[in-house]
Amino acid sequence: MIQTPCPSCGGNVDFKSRFSVFQVCPYCTSMLVRTDMNVEMVGKMAQLAADMSPFQLGTTGRFEKRHFEILGKQKLVYSEGNWNEWYLMFDDGREGWLGEAQGFLMVSFPVKNFMIPDLGTLSAGSMIEIHKESYHVEDIKSVTCEGGVGELPVPGVKGRRSTSVDLVGPAKSFANIDYAGHGDRLYLGRYAEFEELQFSNLRELDGW
Repeated sequence: MIQTPCPSCGGNVDFKSRFSVFQVCPYCTSMLVRTDMNVEMVGKMAQLAADMSPFQLGTTGRFEKRHFEILGKQKLVYSEGNWNEWYLMFDDGREGWLGEAQGFLMVSFPVKNFMIPDLGTLSAGSMIEIHKESYHVEDIKSVTCEGGVGELPVPGVKGRRSTSVDLVGPAKSFANIDYAGHGDRLYLGRYAEFEELQFSNLRELDGW
């Protein structure tokens, strides 16, 4: 873990994940970008509107026998709705994401050393082979980041635009390609049930 003072307010800011490059100061909401051991302030983060998610920074859980903690969140919107992406750090040092969309939960991990196809070659129904498994394109949509909290491996800046491509694979597996100006990324994972993830430290909601 790296601890550094916020250049705006002086409060201690923790970077728990070695992959994190972006952090919102929990004291003054300054947006901080980490470059090696230096931290630079790049603006202020507008407060995200409250939603009915049961998750929060510090929520923990288990996925396939490995413990994880939620370190950050970004909210993404598109023409027909929105969803939350929660940044996870696993106890073995691996990073991942918990997607929360329309009652579905998806756990995914970044895939390295994969030749991502050009966006212009994809359309609904297109097939891509990933790790010797076939995935077909289910959806292509333009998305905008509404903001972020905590620490993230990508800039959770309000107004950041990208194109999200969702792919469906065998059984409960899925893939996502994020085409963005800060670098195209492929994520691979599967759908998961709430009870399976054994959450702790959930947010308290009225009626739960």
